[in-house]
Amino acid sequence: MNDDLERRYRRLLRAYPKQYRAAHGEELIGTLMEAARPGSRRPSLRETRHLLAGAFAVRVRAARAAGVPPWADGLHLGALVVALLTFARFPVLPYFTYEVWTVLGVVLMVALVRGWMWVAAPLALSAALWASRPMIAGGFFTPAPDIGPLFGDLAPVAPYWVIAAVSTTLAVRRGATMPARSLWWLLVPPAGWMLQLIQVPTWEPAWVVSRAGLEVVALLLVLAATIAARDGRWALAAAVHLFPGLVYLAEDLPHTSARGFLYWGVLTALVLASLAAARRAHARV
Repeated sequence: MNDDLERRYRRLLRAYPKQYRAAHGEELIGTLMEAARPGSRRPSLRETRHLLAGAFAVRVRAARAAGVPPWADGLHLGALVVALLTFARFPVLPYFTYEVWTVLGVVLMVALVRGWMWVAAPLALSAALWASRPMIAGGFFTPAPDIGPLFGDLAPVAPYWVIAAVSTTLAVRRGATMPARSLWWLLVPPAGWMLQLIQVPTWEPAWVVSRAGLEVVALLLVLAATIAARDGRWALAAAVHLFPGLVYLAEDLPHTSARGFLYWGVLTALVLASLAAARRAHARV
């Protein structure tokens, strides 16, 4: 029976990083086995919950970039998410449009993933200026090569200005580079482009509800990570991600339905809760 219980404990411990298991795994197993009730064959729900919560906390703390302040890491992650999602929705496929813009977008995303702020900042600023040309006063809007999209309202250009502002801030305040992030991030835009290629109707209610649910789950995880790690990097990243959406809401306010207000209200409440949790954690430190 004890062999069954130990095997199940070890299975739960796989949720922890390999390095953590190597350093503390046997000690944890010993403690758990000593505290187990006689005759137990499986961990209790309370033990399972605590072990999984502990694994989540350990992984979240291990994911923090070493030697980087929470504000810088959070801004970097937020700008990366905004860039990837913006270009994932860009109409590249099934008809390949704006070739130069797409290539520059790929270079920008790679630069953000690799932490090359000296590359990302000028590219993002150039993209923001180009996309905003119809709104820029002083006769700047003149005939030019069809390089990329042009917008006459704030919501579509807000993501580009967010990326430019964050990249420039990090380039000035933190130097030319930031710690690189996983290359797996770069799979996000191709996934969006593949949906375009197979012409999936992402505007259908089922897709819209699924995306909203995914965002809510992601922000709940941000709140949990903020509490577990006791710093504000994920809360700040979520706030950066939310900002372009709030610009869209403000611009489209007269046409927003009750469901739209509910959606944006829930997202805003979760981000504010994460920021409040980060502030409380900082105050305790």
